[in-house]
Amino acid sequence: MSDETKEESRAEETAGSSAPTTASKFSDEAEALSSEMEQLFRRAFGEIPRAAELGELRALQAMLKGLVHRAASEGGGAATVAETETLVAERDKLKDALQREKANFLNYQARAMKDLERAEEQALRKYVIELLPILDNLDLATADAHSEHADARRVKEALDMTGSSLKQILAVRGLERIQALGKPFDPQQHEAIFKRKADPEKGEKPNTVVEETRAGYLWKGLVLRPAQVVVSS
Repeated sequence: MSDETKEESRAEETAGSSAPTTASKFSDEAEALSSEMEQLFRRAFGEIPRAAELGELRALQAMLKGLVHRAASEGGGAATVAETETLVAERDKLKDALQREKANFLNYQARAMKDLERAEEQALRKYVIELLPILDNLDLATADAHSEHADARRVKEALDMTGSSLKQILAVRGLERIQALGKPFDPQQHEAIFKRKADPEKGEKPNTVVEETRAGYLWKGLVLRPAQVVVSS
């Protein structure tokens, strides 16, 4: 075998051994991009995305699959310079697309936070406006109580009316008082601060709330604050 033939044979062996390495490299990069894209997508749109965002993800995934397929197909032989450059260009295109999606997500996150803040401010403003008449009644009752001709009965009625209005507004918003007195002790809704023996003459039963020292409340069915109670033993 001539020296020229030997050189060609060694070149072919070298090219053949480098092909799988090149394919493996592109495959690994594609897998990494795919994983990073999936994580970004989940953070941005959750488990049930809209059709538009899902379509964008599927398009990018299709490009990744094509890149992986082409990289794998180069495993049986040496990749030409043009083919390698094409794969590199597609890889860079995917990286750019991923960077754009990251930027879009950050912009979306910033807009969502601002929208949420505005919505909370509007809801709180509406709620405060509903409380203003109650505050007016309380001011009138306070002024009446401090006047020289204060009428205790009238002040009491004004305070009762103010309390009733406040409870009504809070009830509409989802506030509900926990009914504790005479109920079996429930550690989920009651906070026992003291225990005493049950009094049979009063019809008290063991492990029952016999006194309420501080009211407890539910907010839309969830415990907002447990009731502080005295429990019979």
